Amino acid sequence: MDLELKPLRQKKLYHQMKKQLVRHDKRVMLYLRNENWLKIRKQKDRRRRRVLMRLWRMKQLTLMKTGRLPLPTMAAS
Repeated sequence: MDLELKPLRQKKLYHQMKKQLVRHDKRVMLYLRNENWLKIRKQKDRRRRRVLMRLWRMKQLTLMKTGRLPLPTMAAS
């Protein structure tokens, strides 16, 4: 492999590696597999927040139905 070991975040180097079809190098394989890691992480975070919000709402509803949580009122203090 004639490439210098530079950070793989550089687009030019990435395209250079892609042209050479060097897939046997473990570092290159891992990089090619995880090039969209930021998009994947953001999606997972969004999904996690939605699920947690849904669980919180369900818990609040059950607490209100059982009477353990007082209903919100518009009374001024």
